[in-house]
Amino acid sequence: MIVTAAVIVRDGRVLIAKRKEGKWEFPGGGLEDNETLEECLKRELMEEMGVDVERLEKFMCVEKGGIKLHVFIARYNGNIIKKEHEAIKWVDFEEIKNYEFMDADREVVEELRKRWNDVVDLKQRKGR
Repeated sequence: MIVTAAVIVRDGRVLIAKRKEGKWEFPGGGLEDNETLEECLKRELMEEMGVDVERLEKFMCVEKGGIKLHVFIARYNGNIIKKEHEAIKWVDFEEIKNYEFMDADREVVEELRKRWNDVVDLKQRKGR
């Protein structure tokens, strides 16, 4: 199964979303037929959070348990609205380690923690 996810940064914090099953993830979803990875993530973010994505930049790819997760740093417009998740939260470098993530997302958290300053600086250079 091919899935996409977004690392969305604002003011030095990253957006995480809690699934109804109780674990946290980076928002996104499954690839549909005849859809690019970028189109998939834009559609999913609009459906789940009302987010209009301006730009996506590839961050990493994780293969875990039959899932291939393509992760992008997302630049967006508008307000984020909780539509499908139990909760959404902005977390900083120290806080992110305190949440229980889905399997593939745990690898994203580890990479994000290694590259935190680069990701936050990149986001700030390119604007909100």
